[in-house]
Amino acid sequence: MPHIKRVLVTGASGKLGGPLCEALLAEEYQVIGVSRHLPVEIPGVEYVQADVGDTVAMDELVSRSDAVIHLASCKENRDAFIPVSAKGTFNILDAAMRTKKPKRVIHASGDAVNGIYFNPQPTPIHEDMPMVAYPGYYALSKVVEETMFQQFFYQAQVPTVICRMSWIHVEDDILSHLTVAGEEFGVPVWQELMDQKQRSVFADGRDAAVALRHPDGTSLRRHIVAVEDCVQAFLLMLKTDGIEGQTYHIAMNDPFDYAEAADYVAERLGIEVLDLVDPVGQDFCVDVTKARYQLGYQPQYDIRGLIDRAIEFRQAGHQRRPRTGAKG
Repeated sequence: MPHIKRVLVTGASGKLGGPLCEALLAEEYQVIGVSRHLPVEIPGVEYVQADVGDTVAMDELVSRSDAVIHLASCKENRDAFIPVSAKGTFNILDAAMRTKKPKRVIHASGDAVNGIYFNPQPTPIHEDMPMVAYPGYYALSKVVEETMFQQFFYQAQVPTVICRMSWIHVEDDILSHLTVAGEEFGVPVWQELMDQKQRSVFADGRDAAVALRHPDGTSLRRHIVAVEDCVQAFLLMLKTDGIEGQTYHIAMNDPFDYAEAADYVAERLGIEVLDLVDPVGQDFCVDVTKARYQLGYQPQYDIRGLIDRAIEFRQAGHQRRPRTGAKG
């Protein structure tokens, strides 16, 4: 197994970065947390305010690190695409190649590269399928970043691993997504799918759980993942020997069914179910067999567990971590 003590985490103040840094510390790694915008306020993390597009800064940080976990992302920010996604990723990989210091360089990618919800998916999505991303700067960025990670492995034997995750849910995200009241989270936007009567009914803050359906009335199925399971995957990728050059899908064991999830949320919260039709959304299933077999990945959360965790979070009055960038 690679002997790793110090781990550099870019994008360390994000919704995945915070929990991951805490888990790394709990595993007794030394952690350098890089963030451009929000500070990394986790005791024990060496916080560095830096831009991944800064070549000099990345050279210095990578040269001190046994492993790099690259989380920094441009999201849907067009202006950040080149400096963060293209140049930042290149800086990390190029520094790893020249210094030969990191024993593992892990990239946080996403199933956006497979088109998921926007593209027809007649079979489970596996790692060897071509990258056919849905529209947007975020999805394009992941295709570009993955390509660089693959080529630096092929061309220069940089010890890269790609962690291709489904839509990550933390805290009470799943309730924000599945209900119509409060903050909207993710796509589709419920207000855009409602008719005028429904908008009027729910305009005063009345709540409902959304059973999202196809035009033929069948329930839409979608794959997501809990942040805790993403953290588990990254820890396994640091410890597992012989996985350089590999890509792993990380998600729940199974996609969830919107109608079943809505019924469960409605029962738990004492609210009604609202049927909405999505004219464009596609069912999809992400195959996590490779991660289970090669890494020992064992997802701990299904949709009910994720909903229960979100309800407990709200009932306990916990505050969300600060967030930057696009919602989702």
